[in-house]
Amino acid sequence: MTARYPTTALIALMVLSAALATAAPIENPADPPGKRQALTLSETWRAGGDDDEVFFGSIGRVLAGPDQTILVLDNQLAQVQVYDKDGNFQKTLGREGDGPGEVRGPADVFYVPDGRLCIPQGFPGRLVFLNDDGTPGGQGQYQPKAEPSTFYVMVAGRPAKDGMLLAGIRFSQSGGPQAEQTFFLSQCNSEGQEQVVFMEKQYAINYADFRLDEAAMDFVWGGRMAIDAKGNVYTAPNRNEYLIRVQNSKGDVVLEFTRPVSIPERDAEEHDIAVKIHEGIGANYGVPLQGVSVESKDAAVSGLFVRPNGDIWVMTPANEAPEGAFALVDVFSSKGRFSYQMVINAPGDPDRDGLHVLDDDRLAIVVGGLDAWLSQQGVEGSSEDAAVLEVVVYDAFCCEPEL
Repeated sequence: MTARYPTTALIALMVLSAALATAAPIENPADPPGKRQALTLSETWRAGGDDDEVFFGSIGRVLAGPDQTILVLDNQLAQVQVYDKDGNFQKTLGREGDGPGEVRGPADVFYVPDGRLCIPQGFPGRLVFLNDDGTPGGQGQYQPKAEPSTFYVMVAGRPAKDGMLLAGIRFSQSGGPQAEQTFFLSQCNSEGQEQVVFMEKQYAINYADFRLDEAAMDFVWGGRMAIDAKGNVYTAPNRNEYLIRVQNSKGDVVLEFTRPVSIPERDAEEHDIAVKIHEGIGANYGVPLQGVSVESKDAAVSGLFVRPNGDIWVMTPANEAPEGAFALVDVFSSKGRFSYQMVINAPGDPDRDGLHVLDDDRLAIVVGGLDAWLSQQGVEGSSEDAAVLEVVVYDAFCCEPEL
């Protein structure tokens, strides 16, 4: 029988369509109008590596703290190490466990508006809070607007004006081998209650024939999501499209912009890295992985950062960095206009090392980040001479015209 009234699903679709209605994306040229700039970096300190007594297991986040401190989240050791502005070790926050202030498999770390430190636990998903002195500050739980799921996995988090931005997975188990996953990116209050859903995606898995498909399970997670001080959320929502979407704190799309790019084919090593990353993801499910399908190219956007001055930094594999540089970054104005390209002049391999852009004009590069993560997941790294995990912190002075 044909329904005479809009169904709940249709109403939701109508609301979503209205929310997504916006002006056509700004189509920027392939080349920016401004001259290429060089980001001047000055190394201030480093920790870990071959010549340091400090040992890191697997680093998930490098974060700027109060009084120019630096916080380093070690996913494997389930703790946060705090360093002063000169790189002197100060203290350790948190520890592995299930009690107050303890966490297992931390996914991220960030400050909430009341000054507490939030450490989202991966699985089972929960929110662990610490006070400034490291004492337990309570705990919370992601609480979706939708019907409760079987369980949740926390993947990433960011501070927001009125709470936090959380990315993760809701699981719904029907009792058979099939499980429905909902990837989500949502604004939540400081206790984890979902307020606004910015993005969702469905992905089904079959435990009887467990396989992972890179394109089907693609989501914004950490590298393709950001939030500014006003609560605007920035994402690169489509894997194979260089498009940046900006939504206000209510979820309305207020800006989209793009530029033409040509993404190169993955070489053998890049293909191997992609397979191993998905093998590492599969290791968390607890069932034998029967196969992995990966794409012939990397995602069109590999990194997205919003700076305090409103500039938007976008990393893409379409940009070939000059020899000896870490990356060539596209810089857009807050209005979505392509301004110039910026060279990050630092040693490192962007495919294997992690770039952390801090909010106080400092950068941190985690040398050997990928191989350490693969090792934590029990996946053999694809680099025979993988670097010992190390954090290198730089002061960044932007910018000077490149000579």
